[in-house]
Amino acid sequence: MTKTKKTNGRAKAHAKTAEVKFDTTGARKQAAHALARVQDGLREAGEAIREAGEAMGGESRKVALTLVNHAQDNVVYSFEALRDTLQAETFAEAVKIQQQAMTEIFRRSLRQMREVGEIVTHSGTKTLKPITKFVTSLRDAA
Repeated sequence: MTKTKKTNGRAKAHAKTAEVKFDTTGARKQAAHALARVQDGLREAGEAIREAGEAMGGESRKVALTLVNHAQDNVVYSFEALRDTLQAETFAEAVKIQQQAMTEIFRRSLRQMREVGEIVTHSGTKTLKPITKFVTSLRDAA
């Protein structure tokens, strides 16, 4: 038979008092601070995206109005060229008017494409400015 050793109960009492208690207040404060920073960052990102969206809407209207104006000018010019062609006294004169009209339409198209391209480029820069500013602030904060 095995002998069991008698204990006086002190070991159990000592084991209970040796429990380790963790102080979580510091960790909670750090987590709350980190969460607040993330929330602030998301709020700022939302504001930057909203500003960019507003700028994009205004710039899109500017491009659309420019395209409509160009289309209107081109239609008016085309009808004027057609009228001149129909009023020509000879076939040779009508062909010459049409050649000149085609050359002018080509020049107009290039000029108009360049103008719209410049507007789009400027608009893109203007639209991305709030987002670029936000990203730069993140980089500078790190």
